[in-house]
Amino acid sequence: MNNNITITINDKKQTIEMNKTTAKRASKYGTDEYKALQEVRRDYPTYKIVTVARKVEKCEYKGLTFDFMKQYIENHDDDDKSKMKEYLNLRGQSEEAKDNGSEAKSYSEIKNWFLRTFPSIKEFASNIANLVSNAA
Repeated sequence: MNNNITITINDKKQTIEMNKTTAKRASKYGTDEYKALQEVRRDYPTYKIVTVARKVEKCEYKGLTFDFMKQYIENHDDDDKSKMKEYLNLRGQSEEAKDNGSEAKSYSEIKNWFLRTFPSIKEFASNIANLVSNAA
């Protein structure tokens, strides 16, 4: 049986909860997820089956646009402009990327690179979030 099957029994709501991936796999007859769901249904016949969204860490970076990233890199890059070169490669805008026919990476991939490269942005956003939540 697949160890990644996530089915939760919520006695308070009287529901059988699973994430979208498990629900999709459970809809196919004979899969491990299908078998696990049928077993749970036998144990809890009156419970309703629901699909729940997985919880995502709430750390928003409102305003973290490509233009913001570019401006930030311009103001915080080293003398060799190595970070800007990496950024332009990721965006598919460097000469090297254009010569190789490289496509731009997704916003998510570029955002993650940016936050790893400039961790102070992540720390600042976290501090602001804490200030706001403490004020409420």
